[in-house]
Amino acid sequence: MIQLKICGLTSALDVELCARAGADALGFIFADSPRRLAPDDAAPLTAAAPDDVACVGVFANSPRELVELALRRCRLDVLQFAGDETPEFCGSFGVPTLLTARERPPAPDVVQRAHAIGVIADARSPGLYGGTGRVLDHAIARRIREGSPAPFILAGGLTPENVADAIRRLRPEGVDVRSGVERSGRKDPELVAAFARSVREAYRVQA
Repeated sequence: MIQLKICGLTSALDVELCARAGADALGFIFADSPRRLAPDDAAPLTAAAPDDVACVGVFANSPRELVELALRRCRLDVLQFAGDETPEFCGSFGVPTLLTARERPPAPDVVQRAHAIGVIADARSPGLYGGTGRVLDHAIARRIREGSPAPFILAGGLTPENVADAIRRLRPEGVDVRSGVERSGRKDPELVAAFARSVREAYRVQA
């Protein structure tokens, strides 16, 4: 179960920082993004992740060749697809997947064909496929959560200040953060630690 995923890691320091804070999953972006990594650059970062922390490769409308290269070069336990990929494409790599939903949940057969172990609800922004920093409308998030045939992971504009309230209101199985734990585009130790504390406390109260 992914309860806390921190995305957009770009350095060995990021890996150490986020794993130490208690992240269940670390996201490495191979799609177009300021935090995009080439597979050869991501390989030593995924190798440095603790065995009990999942490494997630993030793609959006990426060619098959890039996904396959990343799988060969890196330790990727899960593939996250944030573009317009077909479920057959997502499920064709022999690795569990995370699907992104922005308006409505995927149908059960889509989840099955994609081999999805979770659905990430994220905010939509024209021309962008994630990492927008925009808060997802709670009505949309609730619709995705209530109809999701797989564990529901909330993303979209989460910060140390708002994540506990979002967990309380929307009751996701997990949360996903990127820009909300950064300063000047870099992972910030204080924000990462504060976010992780807020998440742990929110789930402890909810239990």
